[in-house]
Amino acid sequence: MKIPRLSDNDYSTDAIATRLHWLEDLTSRSFPHLSGKSYATELANGTCENVVGFVGVPVGVAGPIRINGVRAQGDFVVPLATTEGTLVASFSRGMRIITASGGCNVVAPENSNASTEGNVYRFLGDALTKVSAVVLRDSSLATRFDAWFRSNAAAIADAANATSRYARLREISPLFQGELVGLSFVYETGQAMGLNMATKANEAACQYILANAGDLVCDYYNTLGGDKRFVPDEAKGRYVAANVLIPKEVIEETMRTTAVRMSRFLGACNTLLAQRGATAPNIHVSNALTALFIACGQDPAFVTVSFRNACTAFEPRENGDLLASVTLPNMIVGTVGGGTRLPVQQECLAMINCEGDARKLAEIAASVALAGEISVAGAITAKEFARAHTTLGRGVSDASVSAGAKA
Repeated sequence: MKIPRLSDNDYSTDAIATRLHWLEDLTSRSFPHLSGKSYATELANGTCENVVGFVGVPVGVAGPIRINGVRAQGDFVVPLATTEGTLVASFSRGMRIITASGGCNVVAPENSNASTEGNVYRFLGDALTKVSAVVLRDSSLATRFDAWFRSNAAAIADAANATSRYARLREISPLFQGELVGLSFVYETGQAMGLNMATKANEAACQYILANAGDLVCDYYNTLGGDKRFVPDEAKGRYVAANVLIPKEVIEETMRTTAVRMSRFLGACNTLLAQRGATAPNIHVSNALTALFIACGQDPAFVTVSFRNACTAFEPRENGDLLASVTLPNMIVGTVGGGTRLPVQQECLAMINCEGDARKLAEIAASVALAGEISVAGAITAKEFARAHTTLGRGVSDASVSAGAKA
C-alpha cells in the first residue's frame, strides 16, 4: 500500500484525482467535499460569526501507519492540513518506518478514582478540567464556605450534570485566595472535546451555589481564562502514549543514521534549549497536532495545551535498535460538535474511521506525533533536513508557476 505520486507534476488535477480515487478504493469512502464540492454556508452556524468566506488549507495524506492500539488497530492513511512544505512528506516517512517496524503500540488507560474503601489507585486520563470562581462576601467566610461546599458537593454535581447528556462531573476541588474561591471541576465528556459542555455545566453549578449560599457568596466567574493555557497538574484531555522498537536495519537503510545519533540529538534538543527556557520535552509534536487538528475539525488553540508537556524519548539498544516513544498527557480532541460538523472535516475523520470515537482519534494523533519525532530526528542526524526543506519547502515547479500565471 503506497500513496500514488506523479513524478512530472504531483500537484496537477490529474495527480490529485489519482490519489483521491486510490483513497476511495482503499477506505471504501467517498470524499466529495475534500475534492472541492461546495456546501451550504449555513453549516458554518455554530463554528464562526460574521462569516465572509472560507480559508482553503491544503490537505495531504501521509502513511500508511500501522497502529497496535486499544481503539486504533490496523493500517491508517492520515489527513494532514498544512502550508509547511516537507511536513506531510516527513510524517509519511516516519509512518512508513513505524509500519516497517511492525507498528507502534499505544497506551490509553481508563479512568479510575481512588476511594476510601481501600482502592488507592487513581488515574484521570480522559477528562476535562474547567475552573470557575465564587466571590465571598468576606474573606473571613472561607472556612464556613468550605464546610458548606463539602456538604453540598453532591447537589452541586447534580446541577452540573443536569445540563448535558454526556458531560459527567468526576471531581470538584476548591482553591482559596482571600475572598476568592476557585472551583476546579473535572468532567468526563464522552466523544466531545467538551469545553462548551463544561462551560454550561459550570454555569449551572455556580448559579446553584449563588442561590443556595447567598449568605456566603455574592458573585461568581464562570471561567478564569485557563481553558487554552497549559496548567500543570490539571486533568485536561486524554492521556495517550505511543512507542515503537525500530530495528537497526531500518534505521540505517531507511534513515541513514544510527540509534545513538538520534538519541544524542534528542538530548541536545532538551538540555540545550532548556537553558533558554524551553519547557516542552519534545522535538515538534505541535506540528503533528496542528496539521491533524485542522484537517479533522479540532480547535487548533488546544495545541498549546496538548503539546506543552508531551514527552519524547529515544532509547538505543545494545544491538543498534531504537525504542522511540512519545507520551501526551493532555490530548484535547473530540469527534462531535464544533468543527467536526463541517463536511470536509467529517470526511477527514471518516478517512481514519474516527466518527464518534474520540479516544481512537487521540491514539492516532499520538502515533502521528511519534512518526514526526522519528522522521525529523533521522533527517537532522543524517544531514538531510536542510536539503529536504530546500527541495520541498521552497521548491516551485515550472508547472505550478505557469498554472499561477494562467489563473
